[in-house]
Amino acid sequence: MLKNYSTKFYKNIITVHPGEYYVSSDDELIQTLLGSCVAVCLHDSSKGISGLNHFMLEGKMLGTNYKEMSTDGKHALHSISQLITDIISVGAKRQDLKAKVFGGGAVLSTEATVHTIPADNIRAAKTILEMEDIPIIQEDLGGKFTRKLVMDVQSGKVFLKKTLGSCDRNSNGYRS
Repeated sequence: MLKNYSTKFYKNIITVHPGEYYVSSDDELIQTLLGSCVAVCLHDSSKGISGLNHFMLEGKMLGTNYKEMSTDGKHALHSISQLITDIISVGAKRQDLKAKVFGGGAVLSTEATVHTIPADNIRAAKTILEMEDIPIIQEDLGGKFTRKLVMDVQSGKVFLKKTLGSCDRNSNGYRS
């Protein structure tokens, strides 16, 4: 994680990288950049507490026992579970949590035709949130976009910028 002060917004901005998450009740911003990865943003509006994660893979059980599941933050189940646990530990109420989900873009030409990673990540996020009984109130998923997210911790607002992935660009970076 990287923490910088923004003279543009007069707030700290925390950058969350793949496999990381961040929870806060401070007046600050959390940002990340997504391709095929997915970010789950959780917010408790009554407490002004938010959290954001960035996972890369849906995660598969390593055996028949769910306890053998990867505990790596790069996998959906662990990442979302840890985000929920930590946001509650700083004072959020489980019944007041709302989710916003972003990412899962097929940004590479191989993802658009061969790999199911983006679709698997989207499915994992939605399934886990449904099982946790946390409603998704906003989503921007799939397509062929990279996404830059900036979440305001206290309001829970998420600002989104989308850019076409490499599979829809020619060599000079412009859309075909």
